[in-house]
Amino acid sequence: MSTPDSRRTTRPRAQYEAPQRRGVTGPIVAIGAIIFLIAAGVVVYQYYQKVTSITVSATTANFVRVDDRTLNVEVDVNRDDVDVASYCIVTAMNYDKAEIGRREFVIEPGGNKVQRFKVDIPTRDLPVAAKVYGCATEMPSYLKP
Repeated sequence: MSTPDSRRTTRPRAQYEAPQRRGVTGPIVAIGAIIFLIAAGVVVYQYYQKVTSITVSATTANFVRVDDRTLNVEVDVNRDDVDVASYCIVTAMNYDKAEIGRREFVIEPGGNKVQRFKVDIPTRDLPVAAKVYGCATEMPSYLKP
């Protein structure tokens, strides 16, 4: 008499199971994640360097329309090092918030850490607002004495 176990024929397992594949998806994802983290770290570091290196900044204190083509702007400039010359750019805008005039002005070495400057901006349209575009200590060649 045969038992159910004795009727079985032994066949290699390979016929019944799918072959195991060694995929490269896992290592590729890991390498991609590492590259992404390194790139993100570089971007964060550069942003931090840029933000902490700002040594001069400005804010618009007031502005008055002199006439239809001129805007007078008062700008408060804050400098970390008053011994370094710097410059700022202010812009005039129309009702559509489009830039219609721009003026650069130089802050000579010396003076207080916070100073107020009055700047007239010639415009090509009716000025209604002003804003500070930015400031820097690296003077462009056309502003150097």
